[in-house]
Amino acid sequence: MKIKLFILYLVIVTLNYCSSEKNSNIEKQQVKQEVEKKNDVEEETLEEKQVIKEPEKDLRGTYKKIELSNLSEIQSIKNRREVPRIVYSVDKISLKGLSISKKKELFLEIMVPTAMIAIEEVELEREKVKKMMDNKTEQDKKYLSELYKKYRVEDKNIKTLYNKMKPAPISVLLSQATLESAWGTSRIFEEANNIFGVWSVDPNEPRIKAGRARAHKQVYLKKYPTLKESIDDYLHLLARHKAYSGFREKLQKTNDYKVLIPKLDKYSEMGKVYTDRLLKTVSYNKLYEYDSYEFK
Repeated sequence: MKIKLFILYLVIVTLNYCSSEKNSNIEKQQVKQEVEKKNDVEEETLEEKQVIKEPEKDLRGTYKKIELSNLSEIQSIKNRREVPRIVYSVDKISLKGLSISKKKELFLEIMVPTAMIAIEEVELEREKVKKMMDNKTEQDKKYLSELYKKYRVEDKNIKTLYNKMKPAPISVLLSQATLESAWGTSRIFEEANNIFGVWSVDPNEPRIKAGRARAHKQVYLKKYPTLKESIDDYLHLLARHKAYSGFREKLQKTNDYKVLIPKLDKYSEMGKVYTDRLLKTVSYNKLYEYDSYEFK
């Protein structure tokens, strides 16, 4: 009897020990899982903090230059927020011979990124001028002096300079680019990178002869190294020439192409006929959509 009781005692003790060991292992596993979970949460929190703290790169004013040797190298613009930071050179390609729709498509895909870069550079310089309104160093004064001369601000008023520097909307720019260059197929576009038909009055600068004389006088057109220089000069022309003072006045109040374009009647000898064509060009080709386009 005693032996049986002893054996029963051993069985009970063994069972209790196994149960206790099992519970201990379960508790250890639970503790391990909780520790691992806590570590994962801490790592995720640390990663989130690092992401939040990491400053975004300011890509404004930066771009890649591409000298096109083939039309297939032109990057398509898939949507309004996917404009590549590219400035194109087109000396080795031609849009002549393409269908009207293809010609328009490729011309805009060349022009839009390059024009947006040129406009962005003006806006960045304009931001600098704004910061100088309240506090100017001697170096700033020197910098401003050059800008006053560049933009023909005779009274050296910094606010006048700031207003003059506001660039035209890209819809206005594109309307004139398409009309003046015949969608990138005109002779002056191909031979001189002259998008906007800008005349030359300086015999010492690069230029080419216009196709016909005006009032029995030979007319010359500026020749630019690249399309970007042509766009830079166009923006500068609208910002400083007295013929476009009405345009600039409206530009301080609105970016609406319907209001701005009629004030470009002095850009061409055709006057209102010219501006009506520009308005139709914007409307028919939906160029106003490009005013909301953004870089990648």
